[in-house]
Amino acid sequence: MPKRVDHEQRRAEIIVGLWAVINGRGIEGVTYQAVAQATGISVGRIQHYFASKDDLILAGCRAVVERASDRYANRAASLEPHEALRDLLAEPIPHTTSFRLGVAVWYAYLVRGGIDPAIGAIIAEFAQGTIKEAQTLLSAMGTPRDQVPREALRLVSLSNGLTQRVLIGAASAQEALEVLAAEIPVVRNAPTSPTLSPSPSRPKSR
Repeated sequence: MPKRVDHEQRRAEIIVGLWAVINGRGIEGVTYQAVAQATGISVGRIQHYFASKDDLILAGCRAVVERASDRYANRAASLEPHEALRDLLAEPIPHTTSFRLGVAVWYAYLVRGGIDPAIGAIIAEFAQGTIKEAQTLLSAMGTPRDQVPREALRLVSLSNGLTQRVLIGAASAQEALEVLAAEIPVVRNAPTSPTLSPSPSRPKSR
C-alpha cells in the first residue's frame, strides 16, 4: 500500500527548514532550493504546499506567532495572574541555543515587516495582542485602572529591550529574567498616582 502522507506534518517540516535557512542566510537568502536542502524534501513537493516563495515566508511568520501563542496559552492556563504576566514577559528571552535561533528568526521577520505589509500586519497584531494580554493580567492583579495601559506598555517594552540585549550578548538570559521578575511585585503593589486620582466630586472606579 502507498505510504500515507501527513500533510500538516509535512508543512511543519518545510517551515522548520525555512527557519533554518532564515537563521543562516536571512530572509533574503530564502530559495526553494535552500529549503529543500535543509529539509530533504524536493523542490517540487515544497511548491505543492507553497505556491510561491512569498507564501512560504509568510506562512513561516504565522507559524512563529502561533507557536509562541500556543506555548504561552498552555502554560498560563494553570498560573496565577502575576505568574502568567511574568511568563508572558519572559517568553521571548532566548534562554537556550535552540530558543536563541528562534528569536533570531523572529527578529529577521521584524526587520522584514518594515517593508513587507503582510508580514508587518502579522507582527503588529501579535504585538498588540501581547499588550492586551498584559493589560488583562495587570487588571486581574489589582493594578489601578488608570495605570494599566502605561504599565503594560512599559513592561512589554522592557521585555523587548532585554530580549535584544540577550540576543546580542550584552546580557545573560538569567540577568534578563531577574530584572523582569523584580518588576512584577512592584506592579502588584503599585499605588494610584496622586496626579491621576479622580477628583473628590467624582466617584472612584471599582
